[in-house]
Amino acid sequence: MSLLIACGSEAASTDEPSNSNDSSVSAESNEATASTIVDNGGVYTIDDFKTVGYKNVTQFDLETLPGANDAWYGFYSQKDYELRFYDSHQAALDHGLEPAEITVGKGAVGYSKRPPLRFDAFAIVGNVVMLCELSIESCEALIAELN
Repeated sequence: MSLLIACGSEAASTDEPSNSNDSSVSAESNEATASTIVDNGGVYTIDDFKTVGYKNVTQFDLETLPGANDAWYGFYSQKDYELRFYDSHQAALDHGLEPAEITVGKGAVGYSKRPPLRFDAFAIVGNVVMLCELSIESCEALIAELN
């Protein structure tokens, strides 16, 4: 299993996050965004998240998420999450990393029939990009339940 913890922003250095297959951990500090990348070999569906208590509320149109095969807004443990599903971990990195960085960096996101949300962190675990409310610990709490 690989774990990468990184923080950055659009003005951060151009270093790309590594995705090795060893158990190394990499971290960089900046208050703008926080992220975790875990290659645990998992290929998840919305049902895996529902099994651990995630409440899916709204399924998204995939037109604005190239490469994604499913996307949901919902909540877990009284925190908001957006889950974006891809065919593989590599596809999540190739197609989902940059949009997640942009979404987390831009501030509040408005959804129909809901007040604007602010996703302050994201995680890529297996084939899923998770946008998480408040902090990286929100992402890590949901990831822990999947294992």
